[in-house]
Amino acid sequence: MTIKGLITNQWDRNNLNFLLNTKGDDFKAWHAQADEDDLKYAQELMDAYSRELFLRSQELEIEARLDNTHEANMVIDKIRKL
Repeated sequence: MTIKGLITNQWDRNNLNFLLNTKGDDFKAWHAQADEDDLKYAQELMDAYSRELFLRSQELEIEARLDNTHEANMVIDKIRKL
């Protein structure tokens, strides 16, 4: 299975949540039984999640800039009315 940069189904999302939230001995037990394909799939999920986080951070940055632009325009409008 190839993930093209984003997680698009619930199966993959559930597996990602497992990888992110399993700790200690439980994770060690999973890793000990994982074969090469399991580890490759886990890496693909983590890469896709990294891409999601990057895209979300870009969205948040754009939203913040738009908010700042709106506030700046409000100040400019007030100054124009003086």
